Amino acid sequence: MARRILGCLLLAAAGVAGSAAAGGGGPTLYDRIGGEAKLRATVHEFVLIMESDDRINFTFANTDLKKFEQLLFEQICNLTDGGCKYTGRDMYTSHAKLNITNAQFNALAEDLYEAFDRVHVPYRLQNKVVALLAPMQRDVVKDQAVPQDVAEGKVPPPPRPAK
Repeated sequence: MARRILGCLLLAAAGVAGSAAAGGGGPTLYDRIGGEAKLRATVHEFVLIMESDDRINFTFANTDLKKFEQLLFEQICNLTDGGCKYTGRDMYTSHAKLNITNAQFNALAEDLYEAFDRVHVPYRLQNKVVALLAPMQRDVVKDQAVPQDVAEGKVPPPPRPAK
Protein backbone atom coordinates (compact mmCIF):
# COMPACT_ATOMS: atom_id res chain seq x y z
CA MET A 1 0.00 0.00 0.00
CA ALA A 2 2.86 2.38 0.84
CA ARG A 3 4.36 1.75 -2.61
CA ARG A 4 1.00 2.57 -4.20
CA ILE A 5 0.84 5.85 -2.33
CA LEU A 6 4.45 6.72 -3.16
CA GLY A 7 3.87 5.88 -6.83
CA CYS A 8 0.72 7.97 -6.90
CA LEU A 9 2.51 10.89 -5.26
CA LEU A 10 5.33 10.75 -7.80
CA LEU A 11 2.96 10.53 -10.76
CA ALA A 12 0.78 13.28 -9.37
CA ALA A 13 3.78 15.51 -8.73
CA ALA A 14 4.80 15.11 -12.35
CA GLY A 15 1.25 15.94 -13.45
CA VAL A 16 1.07 19.02 -11.25
CA ALA A 17 4.44 20.22 -12.49
CA GLY A 18 3.35 19.67 -16.07
CA SER A 19 0.08 21.53 -15.70
CA ALA A 20 1.74 24.38 -13.80
CA ALA A 21 4.31 24.73 -16.55
CA ALA A 22 1.57 24.85 -19.16
CA GLY A 23 -0.05 27.84 -17.41
CA GLY A 24 -3.10 27.38 -19.60
CA GLY A 25 -5.40 29.73 -17.74
CA GLY A 26 -8.14 27.09 -17.77
CA PRO A 27 -10.16 25.96 -14.78
CA THR A 28 -8.22 25.64 -11.54
CA LEU A 29 -7.76 22.32 -9.80
CA TYR A 30 -10.29 23.59 -7.26
CA ASP A 31 -12.84 24.06 -10.06
CA ARG A 32 -12.04 20.70 -11.65
CA ILE A 33 -12.58 18.97 -8.29
CA GLY A 34 -16.04 20.50 -8.13
CA GLY A 35 -15.55 23.73 -6.23
CA GLU A 36 -16.59 24.55 -2.70
CA ALA A 37 -19.45 22.07 -2.35
CA LYS A 38 -17.38 19.09 -3.50
CA LEU A 39 -14.31 20.05 -1.49
CA ARG A 40 -16.34 20.65 1.69
CA ALA A 41 -18.03 17.26 1.20
CA THR A 42 -14.64 15.62 0.73
CA VAL A 43 -13.17 17.19 3.86
CA HIS A 44 -16.27 16.25 5.88
CA GLU A 45 -16.03 12.63 4.68
CA PHE A 46 -12.33 12.66 5.47
CA VAL A 47 -12.99 13.67 9.08
CA LEU A 48 -15.58 10.89 9.44
CA ILE A 49 -13.19 8.31 8.00
CA MET A 50 -10.30 9.56 10.12
CA GLU A 51 -12.40 9.39 13.30
CA SER A 52 -13.05 5.69 12.71
CA ASP A 53 -9.48 4.84 11.64
CA ASP A 54 -7.80 3.22 14.65
CA ARG A 55 -4.39 3.75 13.07
CA ILE A 56 -4.66 7.52 13.58
CA ASN A 57 -7.84 8.57 15.40
CA PHE A 58 -6.09 8.76 18.78
CA THR A 59 -3.94 11.56 17.36
CA PHE A 60 -7.05 13.72 17.09
CA ALA A 61 -8.47 12.90 20.54
CA ASN A 62 -7.98 16.47 21.82
CA THR A 63 -8.66 18.22 18.52
CA ASP A 64 -11.55 20.57 17.84
CA LEU A 65 -12.74 18.65 14.77
CA LYS A 66 -15.02 21.43 13.52
CA LYS A 67 -12.07 23.82 13.49
CA PHE A 68 -9.83 21.14 11.98
CA GLU A 69 -12.38 20.53 9.20
CA GLN A 70 -12.55 24.24 8.39
CA LEU A 71 -8.76 24.64 8.40
CA LEU A 72 -8.27 21.59 6.18
CA PHE A 73 -10.85 22.96 3.74
CA GLU A 74 -9.01 26.32 3.69
CA GLN A 75 -5.68 24.63 3.17
CA ILE A 76 -6.77 22.44 0.26
CA CYS A 77 -8.80 25.28 -1.23
CA ASN A 78 -5.72 27.50 -1.10
CA LEU A 79 -3.40 24.86 -2.55
CA THR A 80 -5.78 24.14 -5.44
CA ASP A 81 -6.21 27.82 -6.35
CA GLY A 82 -9.71 28.14 -4.98
CA GLY A 83 -9.11 31.63 -3.70
CA CYS A 84 -9.19 30.76 0.00
CA LYS A 85 -6.73 31.98 2.60
CA TYR A 86 -5.39 29.35 4.99
CA THR A 87 -5.67 30.77 8.52
CA GLY A 88 -4.04 27.93 10.45
CA ARG A 89 -0.56 27.50 11.84
CA ASP A 90 2.27 26.15 9.72
CA MET A 91 2.52 22.35 9.59
CA TYR A 92 5.77 22.10 11.52
CA THR A 93 4.44 24.08 14.47
CA SER A 94 1.02 22.45 14.56
CA HIS A 95 2.48 18.92 14.54
CA ALA A 96 5.58 19.53 16.67
CA LYS A 97 4.37 17.67 19.77
CA LEU A 98 2.49 14.85 18.04
CA ASN A 99 5.31 12.46 17.10
CA ILE A 100 3.60 11.47 13.85
CA THR A 101 5.16 8.49 12.06
CA ASN A 102 5.42 7.79 8.35
CA ALA A 103 2.87 5.00 8.81
CA GLN A 104 0.38 7.44 10.35
CA PHE A 105 1.02 10.00 7.61
CA ASN A 106 0.39 7.32 4.98
CA ALA A 107 -2.78 6.21 6.78
CA LEU A 108 -4.01 9.80 6.62
CA ALA A 109 -3.27 9.91 2.89
CA GLU A 110 -5.21 6.65 2.39
CA ASP A 111 -8.15 8.16 4.29
CA LEU A 112 -8.06 11.23 2.05
CA TYR A 113 -8.17 9.04 -1.05
CA GLU A 114 -11.15 7.20 0.43
CA ALA A 115 -12.94 10.50 1.12
CA PHE A 116 -12.36 11.65 -2.46
CA ASP A 117 -13.70 8.30 -3.71
CA ARG A 118 -16.85 8.64 -1.61
CA VAL A 119 -17.70 11.99 -3.19
CA HIS A 120 -16.70 10.83 -6.69
CA VAL A 121 -13.67 13.01 -7.36
CA PRO A 122 -11.74 11.45 -10.27
CA TYR A 123 -8.57 9.62 -9.26
CA ARG A 124 -6.33 11.76 -11.48
CA LEU A 125 -7.52 14.87 -9.60
CA GLN A 126 -7.09 13.13 -6.24
CA ASN A 127 -3.45 12.51 -7.16
CA LYS A 128 -2.93 16.16 -8.01
CA VAL A 129 -4.26 17.25 -4.61
CA VAL A 130 -2.21 14.68 -2.73
CA ALA A 131 0.89 15.79 -4.64
CA LEU A 132 0.31 19.33 -3.36
CA LEU A 133 0.01 18.05 0.21
CA ALA A 134 2.91 15.55 0.05
CA PRO A 135 5.73 18.07 0.64
CA MET A 136 4.22 18.76 4.06
CA GLN A 137 5.29 15.28 5.16
CA ARG A 138 8.70 16.54 6.22
CA ASP A 139 7.06 19.05 8.57
CA VAL A 140 4.52 16.59 9.95
CA VAL A 141 6.45 13.32 10.39
CA LYS A 142 8.67 13.20 13.45
CA ASP A 143 10.01 9.62 13.38
CA GLN A 144 13.08 10.55 11.39
CA ALA A 145 15.12 13.65 10.72
CA VAL A 146 14.95 15.00 7.20
CA PRO A 147 18.35 16.37 6.05
CA GLN A 148 16.88 19.75 5.09
CA ASP A 149 15.30 20.09 8.55
CA VAL A 150 18.67 19.39 10.18
CA ALA A 151 20.36 21.97 7.93
CA GLU A 152 17.70 24.56 8.84
CA GLY A 153 18.12 23.81 12.56
CA LYS A 154 14.53 22.56 12.98
CA VAL A 155 15.65 19.23 14.43
CA PRO A 156 18.91 17.92 15.83
CA PRO A 157 20.95 15.62 13.61
CA PRO A 158 20.34 11.89 14.08
CA PRO A 159 22.82 10.09 16.36
CA ARG A 160 25.88 8.63 14.67
CA PRO A 161 26.23 4.85 14.67
CA ALA A 162 28.70 3.47 17.21
CA LYS A 163 32.06 2.39 15.76
